Amino acid sequence: MEKLVHVAAVIAPIFATVYCGMLARKKALIMPEGVQGLQQFVLNIALPCLIFNSVLTAKVGAESLAIMALQLPFVLGITVWAFKIGRKKYPYKNLPMMFGAQESGMLGIPLFLILFGSVNVYHMVILDLTQAIVGHPTIAILTCETGDSPKPGEVLKKVFTSPLVIACLLALGLNLSGAGAVLLESGVGQVITEATTFLGQPVSTLMIFSVGYNLSLSTENRGEILKLCTVRLLTFVVICGAVQLLLFLIPNITALTRWAVLLYWLLPASYIAPSLGKTEKEQTVASGVSSLLTVVTLAVFCAMAALIA
Repeated sequence: MEKLVHVAAVIAPIFATVYCGMLARKKALIMPEGVQGLQQFVLNIALPCLIFNSVLTAKVGAESLAIMALQLPFVLGITVWAFKIGRKKYPYKNLPMMFGAQESGMLGIPLFLILFGSVNVYHMVILDLTQAIVGHPTIAILTCETGDSPKPGEVLKKVFTSPLVIACLLALGLNLSGAGAVLLESGVGQVITEATTFLGQPVSTLMIFSVGYNLSLSTENRGEILKLCTVRLLTFVVICGAVQLLLFLIPNITALTRWAVLLYWLLPASYIAPSLGKTEKEQTVASGVSSLLTVVTLAVFCAMAALIA
């Protein structure tokens, strides 16, 4: 009964926020321009703060590095596919975030925490960190305003001047150099982490709200949403199976790592994907994909909880 309450505590806010977004659009409580402003706040201020804090405080060991090395080619491969090949069949600017990014931070980590406790949540955090290596530059590229045929130099300039990438690289440099540990032990470090945590708090709510605001399963978009969900699910089931097999190459892999990989590859598309759509249809389709796959993830999670119990 206690575990059921914990599950409801994670799921209920997500669906409540999605519903609030749908209601805000239906009742015209917030205009599209207002939602776009909220999305820009997330992309340029709140999310960089959240990323900085997460990378600065992350602890990476030998086993974690092995898992990251195993996962990274798959995450990078599906993202490149979405950029180069997928867009020819599914012409959406934000397709790389619909296929190349999982909602591991706002959904995967809380769900894993419920099943296995805070002491083991690092198994999912490592997968989230691996995704960030590809995901953060992807977001930066998708937010570049460089025209339809940008020059490589223009793209690189936009990427490395993106608040997301700057926050990630700065935190990573502090972490790996040891300066971050010294900083965290001082009073200054506590002030910084408290400030970045506070500014990053609205990310989950605003991104999920945007999903609900743009959500539409009208006849015009329903077929495309279902098609993308089906392609994504089938592709990721195959990838999950491949990763599970490759885990046998790493000595002493625990069952918790395998559970984390299973949950990760069945998570919904990133809730930030709708915010990166350039048109209303791209935002609507991405919201539909994220929302429907959230339902699938919750069904898988309930099955996992039943098996573990």
